[in-house]
Amino acid sequence: MNTLESLFPTSPEYKGSWYSVYLEPIIGSGEKITVAVIAIGADKQHRVIQAIRPELLDCLYGSQASQMQSMIDWIIESANTEISSYKKINNWLPPFDGIELGQKYDAADENIEGILKQAIRISASLSTLALDADREDDEEQPRKYTENWTRSISEEVKLIDPHFASNFNKKLQVSDTKIFTSYGFLTENYVSNFGLLVPSRLSASLNAMKAKLFDLESLKKSQLLIKPQQYEIIVGTPSYDDPTLSDRAINRLQDTVEMVKELAQAEEINLIQAQNAKQAAKHLYDVAA
Repeated sequence: MNTLESLFPTSPEYKGSWYSVYLEPIIGSGEKITVAVIAIGADKQHRVIQAIRPELLDCLYGSQASQMQSMIDWIIESANTEISSYKKINNWLPPFDGIELGQKYDAADENIEGILKQAIRISASLSTLALDADREDDEEQPRKYTENWTRSISEEVKLIDPHFASNFNKKLQVSDTKIFTSYGFLTENYVSNFGLLVPSRLSASLNAMKAKLFDLESLKKSQLLIKPQQYEIIVGTPSYDDPTLSDRAINRLQDTVEMVKELAQAEEINLIQAQNAKQAAKHLYDVAA
């Protein structure tokens, strides 16, 4: 290699391509947003991911956010099925009107996650805003996310075994006061609280998590004659490989998880990480059944 060539990094070895998936929320308006991105590697590996984080959907669409999320989930499932069946996306027929597949862009990176990050950065401005914005002054929003997280876990558990429905959101009087404390899931031998770490609101999320741990600690140290033997906090977090998260956001998320884990371990409370409600529900059923 000559001196000039040594000044430049080598070209990434992983080759592939990516596409944006646009949604027109109001048909005929001409307004389109990138709701998903698709990456297909030269090795035929593929991934389809959501380009707008759920917390941003809540901010944009309020009470309609769940319907928008369902539409995006449907789009992603349809695109995944198409690529799995035909190894390409060119002839994909979207599941409903108002969806448009963007043009193909060739790309190279260390892996398919790197190509997805390129797609997000270049084509999804709403995702980029969500990654880089630090909105830590709103305590109400993380509480709302945690409530949605708890509700989602409850619905998934009911699908596994409806008999556990009555074990959610149980209230106990754990002190001499007449104040009742609410717990996410409670049986005679097991109790867990649920928390959600929102990448763009980590400080507020951490405060909410500390409160959940304190409630578990209060029950553990209470004078109740009958109380659970096993204590857990089930924490919802994105994957550390999530392409919609910047390196800075991932580092902060990892640091926050470690902090919560240390606080939990000090009180002999298990911390369980889950990337979605279905994963959390399966764990809950396995330990409580």
